[in-house]
Amino acid sequence: MIKVLKFGGTSVGSAENMRKVANIIRREGSTLTVLSAMSGTTDALVKICALAKQGQQKGVPSIVEGLVQKYTTCIDGLLTGERRQAAMDRMNEVFERIHREAQQYGPGASDKVIQAQGELLTSFIFNQYLSEEGERSALLNAPEFMLSGADGKVDQAQLKAILGAQTQAPDTYYITQGFICTNDKGQLDNLGRGGSDYSAALMGVAIGADEVQIWTDIDGMHNNDPRYVEKTYPIRHMTFDDAAELAYFGAKILHPSTIQPCKEHGIPVRLKNTMDPEAPGTLITNEGDDSLFSAVAAKDNITVIRIHSLRMLMAYGFLRKVFEIFEEHRTSIDMITTSEVSVSLTIDNDEHLEAIVAELKKLGTIEIERDNSIICIVGDLDHQKAGLVWRISGSLNTIPVKMISYGASHRSMVMLIATENKIKALQDINHGLFNL
Repeated sequence: MIKVLKFGGTSVGSAENMRKVANIIRREGSTLTVLSAMSGTTDALVKICALAKQGQQKGVPSIVEGLVQKYTTCIDGLLTGERRQAAMDRMNEVFERIHREAQQYGPGASDKVIQAQGELLTSFIFNQYLSEEGERSALLNAPEFMLSGADGKVDQAQLKAILGAQTQAPDTYYITQGFICTNDKGQLDNLGRGGSDYSAALMGVAIGADEVQIWTDIDGMHNNDPRYVEKTYPIRHMTFDDAAELAYFGAKILHPSTIQPCKEHGIPVRLKNTMDPEAPGTLITNEGDDSLFSAVAAKDNITVIRIHSLRMLMAYGFLRKVFEIFEEHRTSIDMITTSEVSVSLTIDNDEHLEAIVAELKKLGTIEIERDNSIICIVGDLDHQKAGLVWRISGSLNTIPVKMISYGASHRSMVMLIATENKIKALQDINHGLFNL
């Protein structure tokens, strides 16, 4: 059975946890193991980039020193002799490169180089540990086969050809990095935060995996956010569609892009807990349960854009003009509602908001509202079932709801609320829909 296992930052966040990961890949018989950087690394590297961009390179050494201590502790806890020295040498090379990039900072390119170093170093240390344990392992360099085009998408044909050829040796644990890739300019790049899950899914498709496993520090996909709600429980089996909805609308355990490649190729995805490997976790396939209400998730940092224009009245082509503006600025829309003379829509990325608003003002009057959250409820929400909207809205009868989207799918209902009401909304939904 061909398996791809991906481990997040917490799972490889210490020498003790790396030992757990090694035991898991032995037990599961992992063909290819995809690793994130040790927990806290990417955040620290992003801070280094921010300081370098601001010309404040003097603040970089203290952050690097903290990372050096973190990785040295890990290396000392795992390795001895020549392998320890090899890991220390690699660590020194990595942090020297980070220093150079920070000192000679170039916007964009330097950011990508600096942020890639955590995965590269973590995977090197882990591969050395497997060798020290007497295992046959091979470290693969993801930027050699994760090649993205001008559109930022990974070339799956090249991935299959190159990675397939590199993973042919029997009885070998192949280790590689998530998150990082090479772009169309031949530069080190990445797939964005959370991109390690996506990497694992694409690699799973490329080598014809029978299963992709995502290992984190929580026992599968929960019916609600355990950070804010008591007595949540893991969902043992769910559909790709439900998982995609929850991941897109805020469930942190899984990156939303992970689902599509595996769904298209019928590869099951299993969510597991590194700290409790015996727990069953969540299995995601084309089949799921038929619960009326399965789960809820919340997505923050939502901006509402309202467009009011009398030109909408009895006119065609207005929405096309609106959508073209967002397409031009590569900004996706989460929710949209319309009336005779108004359009309300939401975005979760306001990087190009100023330019978008400037264009939209040519169409009408614009109103912007920040600090909102989207609440997404998934389940067997078939349109033919009476009372669904009443039950869901009834559980939120003390919270103002700004927008509702229902009908695009038989599996979900989405609502917009102020972020200050998010925690209470999640708790009320738990009580009203899951009877907890």
